[in-house]
Amino acid sequence: MVAPVDMDIKIRILVVDDEPTSREVIRLGLQNQNCETMTAHDAASAIALLSEQQFHAVVTDKNMPGTEHPTEGGLDVIKFAKESNPACAVIMVTAFSTVDSAIEAMRLGAFDYLDKPVRPQDIKKKLARILSYQQTLNPANAISSHNSFRAKFLNIIEEQEGASQCLSAETKGMLLQVLQENIDSFFHERRAWENIILEQRDALSQIAGWAEQMQETTVQGSIDEDFLAKIITASNRRL
Repeated sequence: MVAPVDMDIKIRILVVDDEPTSREVIRLGLQNQNCETMTAHDAASAIALLSEQQFHAVVTDKNMPGTEHPTEGGLDVIKFAKESNPACAVIMVTAFSTVDSAIEAMRLGAFDYLDKPVRPQDIKKKLARILSYQQTLNPANAISSHNSFRAKFLNIIEEQEGASQCLSAETKGMLLQVLQENIDSFFHERRAWENIILEQRDALSQIAGWAEQMQETTVQGSIDEDFLAKIITASNRRL
């Protein structure tokens, strides 16, 4: 039971990269996917924008001028984005991506990661994942829970002395992919149930409204009026 993702909404994304060409390539790719974009050339300017505006997602380079991390400004962007808007998901981009660096970014709070050069089809898949979490009743809680579930799994792996070092990069990558897929499946199912609940609430609201309209034309003190009053009370109690 997987609820469909509405990809037609106008998603706002902040693109952060100190390389003008890379920044523009990502921006144009997002623009072609019906995204509203803004750009920043370092962590400080990104943080300034995040403090003033709301974004669905941030696509940030890892290795660039930062505030707390002089050469890894992407980490500063992740930290500030999590604190200022927990519903905002961060995608970390790096030219030197390995499974270990991807796991590091995720442990720091990144929702997902991308390798350079960034391909339009790859970023589209990442945005679909983000939207699937943000189209829940409480997107901030959904994304936070996602990151928490993933962190617990990674902690178990790392707590096994020497286990992480014994695993090949390919095996780590497969484990990470399986982890992501299972967490996504759980939250997609939860979102589907949320949609069912919302549909039921809408139906109850309509029923209560119809009953109130009928009550206005019903004889006071009649059995029909009492029956309609019970419908209204029961509906409102469940709304």
